[in-house]
Amino acid sequence: MIKLSTVDLFKYMIPQNSVVLKEEELLLLQKEELSILNDIQDLCEEEGISFMLGGGTALGAVRHQGFIPWDDDVDLNMPRPDYERFIRAFSQKYGDRYWLHTPEKTKGYALLLARVRKKGTCVRTREDFFNRECGAFIDIFVIENTFGNPLMRKLHGLLCLAAGFLLSCRKFYRERKYMRRMLMQSKSVLDAHAYRSAKVSFFLKITIGRAISFAGIDAWRRFALKCYRLCNNNRSTYVTTPAGRKHFFGELYLRKDFLRCTMLPFAGRKRPCTADYQTYLTRLYGDYLRIPKPEEREKHSFFKPYSLTRDLASYSGKKPGGNL
Repeated sequence: MIKLSTVDLFKYMIPQNSVVLKEEELLLLQKEELSILNDIQDLCEEEGISFMLGGGTALGAVRHQGFIPWDDDVDLNMPRPDYERFIRAFSQKYGDRYWLHTPEKTKGYALLLARVRKKGTCVRTREDFFNRECGAFIDIFVIENTFGNPLMRKLHGLLCLAAGFLLSCRKFYRERKYMRRMLMQSKSVLDAHAYRSAKVSFFLKITIGRAISFAGIDAWRRFALKCYRLCNNNRSTYVTTPAGRKHFFGELYLRKDFLRCTMLPFAGRKRPCTADYQTYLTRLYGDYLRIPKPEEREKHSFFKPYSLTRDLASYSGKKPGGNL
C-alpha cells in the first residue's frame, strides 16, 4: 500500500548533501533550541499564555527528563486562543532576536504550524528550499476546537485532512525539482520497496499539485487554515491538533483530559505537559518507554550550509534552494 504521508515519505531519506550531526554538534543544537524554549516559556509565564510540550519533546520529558539523546528538534502544543495571543506578544518582545513564521502571515510558507527561528543561525530543513530566514527553530502546533456533534466532527476532520493534503501536494509541485533530486540522492539508503513507494508517492503528489496549481501556496494555506479553525467554540468538548504527526483523528482528545497540565522536569526546568501524557504518548509512539533500536530512531535531515553562528545571508551567493 502506497503511503502519501509526508512523515512517512521523509522518515528514512538521507540526501547526499545533508548534514550528519556529530554528537557534540547535536548537543550544541539542543543547547540552542533550549535557549529558544526558555525564552518562549518566560514570555508565556509573563503573559499567562498556556502551552505544553508536544511530540518527542513530551516523550523526552517523561522518559529522559530532557531531550531524547538523539532528538534534534523541539515541539510545543498551544490552544488556539493562547496561540493568537502568543504571536502578538512574541513579535513585540523578541522581534530583534527571532523570526516568527506563521501560517496566518508568512508569505510563501507551506506549513500549518508556527515556527520560531533564531536569527544569526542557519539550520536548513527540507521546508527551506525557498526560505532565507532559516535559523535554529522550535515548532508550535495549534490545538484547535472541533465539534461535539459526531457527524460535524467527522466532516470537520475529513475537510482538514483533505485541505492539508492539497497544500502538501501544491508544495511538492512548487518544489518538484528539489523533491526529485532528494529522492534520487536517497536511493542508496532506501530498500527497493521503500524507494518504489516513495517514487510513486512523489509522482502522485506532484501530479495533483500540478492540477491545483491554478492557485498558489498562500491561497491553499489560507484555505487549509480556515478549515482548521472552522469551530469557534472555545469550550468545545473535543480538541484536536490537525497539523500534528497523527493528524486530525489521531490527535483528537476530550478537552478536559488533554488540556489539563502537569509540570515535568525537562533540561533543568519544570515545564507543562498534558497530565494524560500516557494516552498521548501511547497514541503517538505505542510502547513509548521502550528505547528504540538505533535504526528505528527518527532524525531530521539538515542541509548545507549549516551553522549555529552565521545565518544564510552571510554565505555569499547562497540562495534558498542551495545546492540540494
